[in-house]
Amino acid sequence: MRWIKEKLLDLKISYKLMSVYLLVTALPLILVGVHLNVSVRDVVVNNAIFETEANLEKIELQLENIVNRVTHISDLIYLNRDLDTLLRGEYETTFEMYQAYDRYPIFNDFLRFYDELENIQFFMVRPMISDSYFISATEDITSSDWFEQAKAKEGRISWIIKEEHWTREKYLTLTRAVYGQNEQFLGVLNIYVSMEKIRQVVDSEIHEVYITLDNQEIIYSTNQEQQFQHPTFMQGLTGEDRTSNLIYDETIDGEEVKVNLHRLRPEKSLENELQIATLIPVEVLMEEPNAIFKRGYLIMFAALIVSIVAFQLFIKTFNSRINTLKSAMGRVARGKFNIEPRIIGKDEIGEAYDQLYQTSQSLQTLIDEVYVHKIKEERWYRQQKESEFKMLSSQINPHFLYNTLEMIRMKALVNDDREVATLIKKLSKMMRSALERVDRPVPLEDELDLIETYLEIQAMRFGEKLSYHMDVRGSTKDVVLFPLLIQPLVENAIIHGLEPKEDRGHLVVNVDIDELLTIQVIDDGVGMDSERLQKVKDNLSVTDHLDGKRIGIRNVHQRIQLFYGQAYGLTLSSEKGVGTTMTIRLPIQ
Repeated sequence: MRWIKEKLLDLKISYKLMSVYLLVTALPLILVGVHLNVSVRDVVVNNAIFETEANLEKIELQLENIVNRVTHISDLIYLNRDLDTLLRGEYETTFEMYQAYDRYPIFNDFLRFYDELENIQFFMVRPMISDSYFISATEDITSSDWFEQAKAKEGRISWIIKEEHWTREKYLTLTRAVYGQNEQFLGVLNIYVSMEKIRQVVDSEIHEVYITLDNQEIIYSTNQEQQFQHPTFMQGLTGEDRTSNLIYDETIDGEEVKVNLHRLRPEKSLENELQIATLIPVEVLMEEPNAIFKRGYLIMFAALIVSIVAFQLFIKTFNSRINTLKSAMGRVARGKFNIEPRIIGKDEIGEAYDQLYQTSQSLQTLIDEVYVHKIKEERWYRQQKESEFKMLSSQINPHFLYNTLEMIRMKALVNDDREVATLIKKLSKMMRSALERVDRPVPLEDELDLIETYLEIQAMRFGEKLSYHMDVRGSTKDVVLFPLLIQPLVENAIIHGLEPKEDRGHLVVNVDIDELLTIQVIDDGVGMDSERLQKVKDNLSVTDHLDGKRIGIRNVHQRIQLFYGQAYGLTLSSEKGVGTTMTIRLPIQ
């Protein structure tokens, strides 16, 4: 023992560390991997079956509720005396017969209130006019198997798969003969179960699900090719297997599958039974565990090889690299960001050093760009916008414009052209408001008055082709906003939305004053497709210099964000051929 100890102590430290590593890490890792391979495989299989069983029980319960509700509805119809009165009444004309149908709304009421029902039809033995619910039983109908079987059962409930009389689509159907007073046979009631409702119940299961009737025909299947076919997965069942719930193995088309089969006997049904089966291919069931184990073994083997190789280099380089990282961190902490861009290696230490280098460069950039360049850029941008605002009012001499418009208006009055005079007066009013208030907030009431004037001018221009409406919700008292935010939107809606429209157009301006000031301009014009709408949205944030001769929706959006903040601005929605909605939201001031 002492000799072994001395020999171990004489080994080089690299051999010692490698031996310890193999004994303490690699060997246990291999043993644990083998154990997990066996244990987890069983757990995954059992969990998959357990999950399928839980889902199948849920499907069974929901399906039971559906068929029992249909049974209950059939009882209500069977015992309803009004049906007997309807079918035994005397009618002189076809109109009286249809009136009698209208006075019996119970079928329509059931279809309206219960989505489990696809349709209700009553096949009458008495010759009467047929409609969607009441159908006169022809000789072909009375001689059919389902009609004769229902009549033979004398009112007992049967479940069959049957075509709906009008659409010829197959449904799970409740049938029963109905008798009136003195046990007079009136006809056969058919209630068709909604296949969509069954689909909603079944679609929660990820594996193939089959619902069959009496072990013979598939009512519904997630595999549409198998619908209304004979269930091949039940061929091997005999005796008690056909009367109980069970999980069994089956081979279908050469593929081994696990079948989880539940049985459901509808309420008041003595002869019929529904079967609900889930088919899980064993290959699919084991696919995920096998893939996980394969990836696990590959990763474990790669990690073992890499770790053995890297372990030899680790001790040698660890201390020097840690010291390099520590020194660089110290320089960054003292505000000196000019460290080496990288160190040798791309492991966690190398990644940590890369992150440190990126952090130092980001800090330097933050100081250089954000605190210096960005501030200058923002100041320049604000000055540029203020210059553009001033350009609007300096483009023409306001007093000269007002005097000229007034002279034209008086000339129109002298010529007894009052419509032109009114139009010029409104234009003068609008121009005075637009040119004298570009650099300060104005009352919302004044801005809405400006919009009203602008719309009146446009209405005179377009005549009956343009109609408009303004709706203000909330008090406008003491509410102010920057001018010329609404008018460009209205102008845009008229020019680009309503003017190209061939027929009459309508424009709505909604103002909602609550926690925020929300203004919507809605038109029913030509609208935009999604590609064009996206281009317009992208253009809102472009900061290129704008033409000072006009104020567009981009200018409106940028002015809002400039003076109210990035949280506010203009949003658009549009649909080609339907219209466009432009919305601005501002804080209440």
